[in-house]
Amino acid sequence: MKFKYLLSLGFVFLFLTACEKDKKLEKLEKTESIKKNSLTQPEVNAVIDQWVNLWATYDTDLLANIFYQSKDLTYFSSEKEGLIKGYEEILPHHKGFGFIKGGKAPPVDLWLENIETRINGGTAMVAATWYNGDKTAVRDSTQHGPVTFVLVRDEQGAVKISHAHFANN
Repeated sequence: MKFKYLLSLGFVFLFLTACEKDKKLEKLEKTESIKKNSLTQPEVNAVIDQWVNLWATYDTDLLANIFYQSKDLTYFSSEKEGLIKGYEEILPHHKGFGFIKGGKAPPVDLWLENIETRINGGTAMVAATWYNGDKTAVRDSTQHGPVTFVLVRDEQGAVKISHAHFANN
C-alpha cells in the first residue's frame, strides 16, 4: 500500500514538473516571438529614409517598399480631405502630386525635422515636422506641419508604414 502511494506521488510529481516545464517553455517561446517581431531603430530609420527619398525622386516604384500593402493601410493627407484607405489608394494619391513610374526631379524639396521615434515591440510611432519647399528659405515661409507615421512588420517580415497622418501649420 505504501509503495502504491509513493508511486502515485512520484507520478504526480513528474506530471507537475512536466507541466511547469511546458509553462516555462511556452513563456520562453512567447518572449522569443516578441523579440523576433520587435522593430529596431535602424529598421524604422531605414523606412523613414526611404520615404524621404520617395519625395526626392517622385518615383512610384518605391511605394511598395515603404507602405504596408494591405486594405488596412490608412493615410491622412495634408492636401486631401478624408481618410485614404488601403494600399491601392496610395498610388493614385501620389500620382496626383506628379509622381511617376521611374521618378523625376521634384519641383521642391520635402524633408523632415524634429524626428521623435517610439518603439513598442512590433509597432513604432514616428512623429516629425515635414517641410515642403526651398531648404534655403526661412522655415516659417515654407509649407510645413506635423506628421505621424505608424510602422509595423508585414507578413513577409519587412517593416512598412501602416498609417500616416499629415497636417498643415
